[in-house]
Amino acid sequence: MHKLLQFKEILGNLPNERIDKENRPLVGWTCSYLPLEILEAAGLQPYRILPRPCSETADSYLDPNFCPFIRATLGSAMDGEYSFLSGMVLLNTCDGMRRLYDAWRYYCPAIPAFFLDVPRVITPFSLAYFREELNRLARQIEKEFRVILSADALTRAIGEANRSRALLKKLISLRGRGDPPLNYGDIMDILAEGWKNPRESFNEALQRLTGHLEGELPQDSRKLKVMVTGSLQEGCALIRLLEELGAEVVGSDLCTGERFVHEVDSSADLWWSLGEAYMNKTPCARMYDTERRAAHIEEEVRRSGAHGLLYISLKFCDPYLYEGPTIRRTLGQMGIPTLFLEGEYTGRVGGAVRTRVQAFLEMLERHAIQRR
Repeated sequence: MHKLLQFKEILGNLPNERIDKENRPLVGWTCSYLPLEILEAAGLQPYRILPRPCSETADSYLDPNFCPFIRATLGSAMDGEYSFLSGMVLLNTCDGMRRLYDAWRYYCPAIPAFFLDVPRVITPFSLAYFREELNRLARQIEKEFRVILSADALTRAIGEANRSRALLKKLISLRGRGDPPLNYGDIMDILAEGWKNPRESFNEALQRLTGHLEGELPQDSRKLKVMVTGSLQEGCALIRLLEELGAEVVGSDLCTGERFVHEVDSSADLWWSLGEAYMNKTPCARMYDTERRAAHIEEEVRRSGAHGLLYISLKFCDPYLYEGPTIRRTLGQMGIPTLFLEGEYTGRVGGAVRTRVQAFLEMLERHAIQRR
């Protein structure tokens, strides 16, 4: 938490561009497969939607056996909590998101919604299709906001986004430095600051923070190492819980964590480069190739030396519930235990979950002792 406060202090001392509907309109987004560079090149400010964990309003309009994140998103919008948005971009990530797009257009017409179709497979044909979809989205944004999205503006936006990615990779590599050391909970919270601040200011603050950390010594850690994966979470309560209980989170394959694009090539066809980079980033469960995701998680577990995996899934999240057994089986063959947690979109940790996590860490400790 100390490093997060340090980052916020650095960010607060920077000259920040005023963001509002008149100067730099905010546009909501929910999925990491959306190239934010398109919004930024159009002079818009992306704003990640992570609604409060309540869906009472939406429960009257959506089936209760529906993704709790989607119900919370619609409920917050219908309660007027996103009235500051000038637009909303939703993606065809799952059937629930398609229904959210339909409901948003009907119940929240004051905030225009845009829809981006994302292929589930990676082939030359799907990449060509995605390129056209990105172009279609750009034309809709130009028409709605009366702007011109030029090639020069897109090149600059890609360059600034690439700088963010390089700085975030450096920040993650500096985990464990300082006194108190930078932990993964801090990294997750710092990432979240990038979803509501101008990218230029975020990059400058990241540059200064990593500069400070490079001069600090790494701390020797003999803690149990845990990796986290699964569907979208509100905040990082579970990661903070793991750290509170004495474990070290060594990586997160979450769309709110490290599951971001590594770099976009700005020297070639910009639209093709954007589509190719985002399609080839670390996959989530909505992609067709479950084996590719299992292989990625296996590789990350080996690289990080994790003793176990925490797999989180929201209720009724079919893609993650479907792939869970494959991930568990793959890691089981490596001798790596997996704790599977399924729950609501609450943003907090209940007593039952805390007990299960404690028992999981105790089991990992016994495994670690036996393997020494």
